[in-house]
Amino acid sequence: MTRPWNLDFWKSGECQVVDERLRDMEKAHGSFCPRSSDRYRALALTHPDDVRVAIIGQDPYPDPTFATGLAFSIPPEIPKEHHPPTLRCLLTEYSSDLGHPYPNSGDLSAWAGRGVLLWNTIPTCRQGVSLSHDWTEYVYLTREIVQRLSKRGIVFALLGSVARRSLPDIDLTKNEIIISSHPSPRGSYNSKTPFLGSRLFSTINDKLISNGLDPVDWRLDVPAKASSSEEGLQRPGVVRVLPNIGGVDFPFPDKSKVKRAESTFEI
Repeated sequence: MTRPWNLDFWKSGECQVVDERLRDMEKAHGSFCPRSSDRYRALALTHPDDVRVAIIGQDPYPDPTFATGLAFSIPPEIPKEHHPPTLRCLLTEYSSDLGHPYPNSGDLSAWAGRGVLLWNTIPTCRQGVSLSHDWTEYVYLTREIVQRLSKRGIVFALLGSVARRSLPDIDLTKNEIIISSHPSPRGSYNSKTPFLGSRLFSTINDKLISNGLDPVDWRLDVPAKASSSEEGLQRPGVVRVLPNIGGVDFPFPDKSKVKRAESTFEI
């Protein structure tokens, strides 16, 4: 298993505890998501010096068919009619916000190659049980990752109440922060200002541009090509907030009943 980023966590007692727990689970023929080789794949695919956006979620899909080690991403061979509800919600907003067609593939690794860290606050879970590995030891890992990126000055998108735990570890004078509900149907359907309608992707690019950084080419299913827009620039240092609802996959609601969110507000 790759241990990227040269983190202090890898040499810590907390890391040893995590490894032992997961080894014991495997010996007992227990299943967890993602598989061991993909546990830190998000870090392996995006070098810390290249990160300009960190999208932080909750924990992996509890179905090993979907879990890849990248937050929200699934294997490319899964047809879109079988996309899990959370991913469907995320990609519905992607299409609505940016005007791109809903992609055939739910593989988001292209974003990782463009400087977007797709990290789950809790990197593993027991098969079929969300938040089952909400361990104190993982707090130290995510904290070190966030604090390291915070020193550089990037855009953080904290999606859901679990991801919002990282807020105290981010230097608000150096970084841009977006706080949103989790892109699960429950979060997007029941929240007064849900993830659907949040314009997450264009807002991230506005913040990058306002800080003199290149916007992210979010397009999927096509070769990457840089593009930029200077519309709707946001002031540096302003936190944009949507309600936070921890997300799990529930049956996706009827689109006709999904209430579109108002624009995010500033605090």
